[in-house]
Amino acid sequence: MLEAIRKHAKGWLAKVILALIAVTFALFGLDSYMSGDRSGGVVAEVGDVGISSEELTREIQGQSDRMREALGPAYDPAVIESADFRKRVLDSLIERKALLQEAQKLKFLAPDAYIASVLGQIPSFQQDGVFSQQRYEAVLRQNGRTPAQFENELRQAFMLETITSSISLATFPSKTSLTQIARLVAQQREISWADLPASAVAAEIKLPPADVERYYADNKAEFTDPEQIRAEYLVLDIAAVAAGIEVSDQAVAEYYAANAAQFGKPELRSASHILIVADKNADAATRAQAKAKATGLLQTLQKSPGRFAELARTESQDPGSAAQNGSLGSFGRGMMVKPFEDAVFSMKPNEIRGPVESDFGYHIIRLDGIESAQPAPLAEVRTAVMDELRKQQAQKVFAGLADNFSNLVYENADSLQPAASATKLKVQQSNWLTATNAPPPFNHAGLSSALFSPESIKSRQNTEAIEVEPGTLIAARVAEHRPARLRPLADVSASIETRLRAERSAQLLAQKGEAALQSLAKGETAGLKWSAFQVVGRQPSAELDAAGAKAVFRVNADTLPAYTGFARPDGSYRIVRVSRVLEAHELDPMLMSSIESGVTQAQQQADMKAMIALIAAGQKVKIKPNAIEGR
Repeated sequence: MLEAIRKHAKGWLAKVILALIAVTFALFGLDSYMSGDRSGGVVAEVGDVGISSEELTREIQGQSDRMREALGPAYDPAVIESADFRKRVLDSLIERKALLQEAQKLKFLAPDAYIASVLGQIPSFQQDGVFSQQRYEAVLRQNGRTPAQFENELRQAFMLETITSSISLATFPSKTSLTQIARLVAQQREISWADLPASAVAAEIKLPPADVERYYADNKAEFTDPEQIRAEYLVLDIAAVAAGIEVSDQAVAEYYAANAAQFGKPELRSASHILIVADKNADAATRAQAKAKATGLLQTLQKSPGRFAELARTESQDPGSAAQNGSLGSFGRGMMVKPFEDAVFSMKPNEIRGPVESDFGYHIIRLDGIESAQPAPLAEVRTAVMDELRKQQAQKVFAGLADNFSNLVYENADSLQPAASATKLKVQQSNWLTATNAPPPFNHAGLSSALFSPESIKSRQNTEAIEVEPGTLIAARVAEHRPARLRPLADVSASIETRLRAERSAQLLAQKGEAALQSLAKGETAGLKWSAFQVVGRQPSAELDAAGAKAVFRVNADTLPAYTGFARPDGSYRIVRVSRVLEAHELDPMLMSSIESGVTQAQQQADMKAMIALIAAGQKVKIKPNAIEGR
């Protein structure tokens, strides 16, 4: 069991958790997640679990941040304001809640040993290659997290992975299908083409001013500049507070002396065990039977301690460690469940003890070795000690500063300067912002909503101090405001005319192209001037873009020549003649592998979608009216 867990922790989940550490966002415990976050009003219910408006807003913000990072300049912030986007996010939350409830019903719950093993594999939590409880807590504290929050997030990930893993394990496409797909992908076609340029229909396009005016009247939103503000703001940041705290050499020395063990390599112990499984919720008779079996094994080992490896292989119900003669390897404090840990760290080398009761059942434990703790010299860890002292002092100071900051912002509603002077902060100026396209920190839903509220725009008064992330408070006020403005027709008529001409040109060319295709299908020449023949594949090229490749390989080639046509980016219309179909004699192994991976993934996604739909259908889902309205 534990050995398998260690191997699993090196995979995708450990990488996910490392990513979570790098990004600061609020998490709630498993109990909160399973019972639902009911703050801010419930927008949906999944069985007995609620989804609050605040939870939906957090998820939308998280999705927006991930899209912004992934897409870069191509990111369109208007997307997240659409009802369709918000519905998709709400649907994903509903599905996740349904999956978690199903996993809980099936008792797919992560044991403490699993959590300990995953934590032990995360480099961010290691000191000299070994899990460090002190470093673990410090890293979480830097990110505004607690061990309970983080470990419950791991438990949720385990539950979701467990309930969905059957999909990935059960998916395998047939070799016949893969071969057929590979042959289609590798197929080539010999083509030639003739282009109908936009100039061929330019004289036919008549565009009276009334058409431009009608388009303008029907699409005013397209020509409306959104409401904009420029803001003044203050940032009270615990990290900046910490950086400004002086730490004396005496304080460093005293803290190191009191906590030297935290700054070196902790004591490690290696142990082996024989586990007799008994669920913690099993009835008394079942647990008593398991304990009796464990007691019998202990008595045997007391007489013949040399048989430990043999009995571990044949009797232990932890298959991972049983295959290793019961060995669990080396571990430090905080990595095993408490009863097991307490026993191991009170034993002497080669001592055999049991039965030790845990949530997993009854353990017979042998201590195999002790690696003593090795404190690091102060010179090596001075920076870490100073950082820790600064953080501790900053946490004490920050609470008072935050209260004073919040009060000053509220009491001096017409200016941020009193709060800035008292906290030694600088009033900063933003660029022009819109509600749907603002950089951090103004993309925070609460801050953006407060600044763009009619009251803030009218009064120009301070917002309240808003926590945009753990340890960071921002207060802001509207300095300048530009209302939404419909651009005059005179300013946009040229662009409207260009668009309408392009649309009508495309329509006329498509009509001419379709007429030519019909003539060609009858065996007529259609008066076209063809290019030289060229062999093409499915990959886009300079001669054949993605739309063209799609058209060429979609046309039925049972009877040759075959003809098709498509509009090109430059506004012309291309008619293509397919004269030959060239099949691949041999299939590239790399192509086969790539296709197998893609087909498997597609099947997994389809199966996953069906499974989630089935599970969600078994839950009573209620979505409140106006649940997905944008702000």
